[in-house]
Amino acid sequence: MAIQGCRNAIEELVVEEIKAQISRLSSAVKAKPSLDEVAAYALNRLPPMYATTRRGYIQQQKRAHTDMKQEIAQTISKGLIGVKKDSLKDNTPLPDSELEREERSLLKLQEILGISDLRWRDVPDAVEKALLEIKLKGAVAYSTYKSKALRDASTVSDYLKRHSEELTWKAKTSRPLVGDNIIQMTEMKEFASYMAPASWNFVNTLENLVASVAQRQISKLADNLSQRVTLEEVSAYALNRLPPMYATSESGLKYWRERARTELSSDILVTVRQGVITILKSPSRFLPPIPADRFSHEQELAIIELQDILQVTDLNWQNVAMVVQDALEQVLRGELVWVPRDRRKQLDLELPS
Repeated sequence: MAIQGCRNAIEELVVEEIKAQISRLSSAVKAKPSLDEVAAYALNRLPPMYATTRRGYIQQQKRAHTDMKQEIAQTISKGLIGVKKDSLKDNTPLPDSELEREERSLLKLQEILGISDLRWRDVPDAVEKALLEIKLKGAVAYSTYKSKALRDASTVSDYLKRHSEELTWKAKTSRPLVGDNIIQMTEMKEFASYMAPASWNFVNTLENLVASVAQRQISKLADNLSQRVTLEEVSAYALNRLPPMYATSESGLKYWRERARTELSSDILVTVRQGVITILKSPSRFLPPIPADRFSHEQELAIIELQDILQVTDLNWQNVAMVVQDALEQVLRGELVWVPRDRRKQLDLELPS
């Protein structure tokens, strides 16, 4: 599972450059190289740039843009050739547990509900509207329902679109149009950045390993000290000082894990401990988290709402897509008697005290 509040800022730039270079390949090239494999190749040869704050993330990307643009482009060019020459590729994908991220869960919800730009903050309303549509129209109207998308998803999409337009109109009446556009564009850019890893199939094998070591070291601290460091800060410190080990396949994952165990065990422990000491010595200050963190907060609030809507107490971002899909299919088949929130409240009021 990825460390949500700690991201390698260079990943996005690498993927963008790969897409640009692949788009320029001759049409005679029949087999386009795998974006994920080229990304792993390049990221294993470029310095890691993990960040945990908005300021740090922006600074890292600016540094990569200004100081490393040529190095990134050249490394990717070599990767395009190197990956194509590798005839012994392992096609066994990475385990789902390694790719588990909030963004992938949201992507699955977008597919299930048929809403491509759905944000966490709109998921509760979208799910409730979809359930209500199925409940009101009945199973007959949904006889060709598919688990990947609601047959009548456009109804949900239209609702969210109208809701979004209404909010935008209200916002325009309360602040200047230019300022509103800037805010909206910034949000769209940050949301696109947040969702980008959802479609990637590569991971830095060291992330989970470093996080587990960091968690153990922090747990050994006294309470007054452990409150001054975070898992994300310590992990970022260590990951920026250790060689990246990106993998795209199960065998690649096993290969890098074995190398980390045999060659880096002591280095990881020493670097993590040094990270804890360095952070403890640094003056305490509040800095806004990485831009993606705002969407993680939306996710937390959405899950709380969905627990109420679906009446499922053990709901979390890891299982939310599966639970929502099951609920839609059960209501469709008439196996689940679902009651909207407003109706439940009304029934509670009508019950004798």
